[in-house]
Amino acid sequence: MKHRMVYLTLTVMYLLLLSCSKRQAAEMAPTPPNPETPGTAVTYTNFAQALFQTKCGGCHSAGRGAAAVWTFNGLASVTTNQSRIRQAVLVNKSMPMGGTLSAAELKSLQEWFDKNMPE
Repeated sequence: MKHRMVYLTLTVMYLLLLSCSKRQAAEMAPTPPNPETPGTAVTYTNFAQALFQTKCGGCHSAGRGAAAVWTFNGLASVTTNQSRIRQAVLVNKSMPMGGTLSAAELKSLQEWFDKNMPE
């Protein structure tokens, strides 16, 4: 009985990992822009929203496999899960799965979090 439970658990984990593909992520909008002018304050509107839609939405939107872990559906979902997102993206660098963020995107995202996620 224990072997069945272990097998079932491993199968579910494997399916969750495979539920997001590079193709799904590529279906989203193009790479999000960085703020246009150096010194421009990074906000959700001018940077983070596009980043989350393009880099996270392909896997973490409603109906997608990774939505079981976290569902991106706007600023509220990000602020509620900010510590998990910060850990996965900025500390562990384990997200986005199957892709990467540029150094400029990482810097801007870090700045956005550090400034308490302005809208």
